[in-house]
Amino acid sequence: MINIGITGGETVAAGELVRLLINHPDVAIKWIFSNHEHGAISNFHKGLLGECDLKIQDSIDDDVDIIFCCDLESEELCENALLNNTHLRVVDLTRSISNNDTYMYGLCEINRKFMVHDCYGVVRMPSPQAMLTLLSVIPLAVDHKIESDINVDIQCGQLTEVIEDAKLKDELTDVLLALQPGFNGNINVSTRSDGTTMRGIATTVTLACNKDIDSIKERYIDYYDDHNFTYVSDRNVGIADVANTNKCLLQLSSDGDTLTVKAVGDSLLKGCAGNAVHVMNLLFGLHERVGLGLKAQVF
Repeated sequence: MINIGITGGETVAAGELVRLLINHPDVAIKWIFSNHEHGAISNFHKGLLGECDLKIQDSIDDDVDIIFCCDLESEELCENALLNNTHLRVVDLTRSISNNDTYMYGLCEINRKFMVHDCYGVVRMPSPQAMLTLLSVIPLAVDHKIESDINVDIQCGQLTEVIEDAKLKDELTDVLLALQPGFNGNINVSTRSDGTTMRGIATTVTLACNKDIDSIKERYIDYYDDHNFTYVSDRNVGIADVANTNKCLLQLSSDGDTLTVKAVGDSLLKGCAGNAVHVMNLLFGLHERVGLGLKAQVF
């Protein structure tokens, strides 16, 4: 049994983690910590009354195997825990923990094999905007086939974490250079809010590519074939196809010179808590899909 601690218990990310983890067969939530809010978890997160009797508390127990860090104020707490336990894993959903410059970037579709080989310390989650953008171009990048600027249009639901465009561009550039060291194009980002969608995120990526669209689709399907949550669709994709799941759907099209890749995902699951559980499964040698087929309650 994997013993779990969660910080920032009042945050939306922590609520989604609890909804997933209370039905995960291989884990036990040992404590949920907050600097601000205390009491029954169901007082702070909808749908959990009658599902569990967990409480948010003002103290932690060191005897856990993994901590999910969901708030910026717990950075020092997690850093101290890492110093005291060399076999501790910390999944950093805030991307703030700085004591370990060799943190693992938590995008399973590129770092899965590294996570399953005695990876300890910090795994830093991608921003949801970066995740969907990267999933749209990874097969090209690993083949060193990106030879132009990349234009990214991002449409975010109301509950999607806000990321500054400059910070997002830095995150994307770092990962793309690791995948394709010769990449020297510009990444142009435009982010807008969708006032009608609560939790979804959609990205549209365009870049120069004169390869046949069928061969491009074949390459994407081949790359994601042994991954469990990213799929290529032949029809138009929308937020309704992925809401409350850990899936990312990709739709590819081309006019002969420009490749367009639309990606959709749930920003609170695939873009946050679901991906964090996916990472945990890999770190502890579990099947990737365990606990991610259906969460306890829809929010």
